[in-house]
Amino acid sequence: MFWDDLDKIKNYDFFQEIENRSNIKLIKYFLKYIFQGDESYQELLRGLFKNREEEKEKKNSLIEYLTLIIVANTRYYNLYIKNYIERYKKKYLKEVLKDNNKLNKVSVWEFIKVSAHSRNNDLKLERLDVKNGLVNIDPIRETYYIEKMRIKLREMIEKIRANKDVNLLENESVREIVRFMEGMVKFKDIGGGIRSVKFKGEIPLEWHPPCIRKILEDILSGGSPSHYARRSFVVYWFCAKFDPNLRPLNRDGELVNVSALDIAKSEEAIENFLEEMLRIFGNVEDFNPEKTRYYISHNIGYRVADHLTHCEYCKNWREDGGKGLSYYCNPDEICRMRKNGKPVVIHPLDYLCYNINRHVKSNKKREKD
Repeated sequence: MFWDDLDKIKNYDFFQEIENRSNIKLIKYFLKYIFQGDESYQELLRGLFKNREEEKEKKNSLIEYLTLIIVANTRYYNLYIKNYIERYKKKYLKEVLKDNNKLNKVSVWEFIKVSAHSRNNDLKLERLDVKNGLVNIDPIRETYYIEKMRIKLREMIEKIRANKDVNLLENESVREIVRFMEGMVKFKDIGGGIRSVKFKGEIPLEWHPPCIRKILEDILSGGSPSHYARRSFVVYWFCAKFDPNLRPLNRDGELVNVSALDIAKSEEAIENFLEEMLRIFGNVEDFNPEKTRYYISHNIGYRVADHLTHCEYCKNWREDGGKGLSYYCNPDEICRMRKNGKPVVIHPLDYLCYNINRHVKSNKKREKD
């Protein structure tokens, strides 16, 4: 894969290479392959490097890496990961599975590292045979290596995003490529732009807590979060839309039992929510529309259940008892804020409410000024 050959292109300058019209053309063709399955990219490469296989592979690594840098700086990176895996999983599996006997077993620590970052329900150590520090992954071998591929891409993109160059998206060649991508993908940004009945306008993605954003990223990139993580995301998203102030317990410490209809007020609103969730979960590898609709309806207390299954309090994310929630719990400054010695955020919806209130106060202050 291209990440195995990055040493060969480490001395290339991004901004110099991105001004090369041939590279721009190749990047566009590569994006067409990733997002639309158009095979012209490989044909173009072969035409440019006839009988020069080594040069062709080097150019391919450069194009893939340039593309990754650009995509990582846009809202398309999760969709890119998902589609990239779809296009390249056969090639990747062919490469890593050349020696079947050798790759049937991996070290326990390597398996734990992959499964911890994957959250795929099939990668459970207790379900597999472990002997002499090695895990027999034969029953889930393809899943294991595909998840390893996804994790690698995620890690590379996270590093790029963590070291964003503010000048990158101002570069005219980059903007040309981004415009090309926007015109081709017709991507609806379901990861942001959520509307809430308690707030005028759209709520940006960054107003949601890190745990929810991370679950969403996992889903949109084709990951497979645990059952509890999916449930927590669904009920959080539902409450964020219709009643961000709703919490599992009332002031008397009693469990709040309310149905989806009590919260959303109309079946039309609930059905629209279900359709949105189906679009989001359609990215998950094990997606089944009928089952997904049933589980979501059950989680929010609609028809198949008479009450909402609440999103967990933050304490239960940190101490999850193996539910797969702690992986997503990465507190930021807002999560750690305290007032009068007590935490401001004790539930994921507190984080959202804090940001909504801060925005409203800021607007009122500007209006007065």
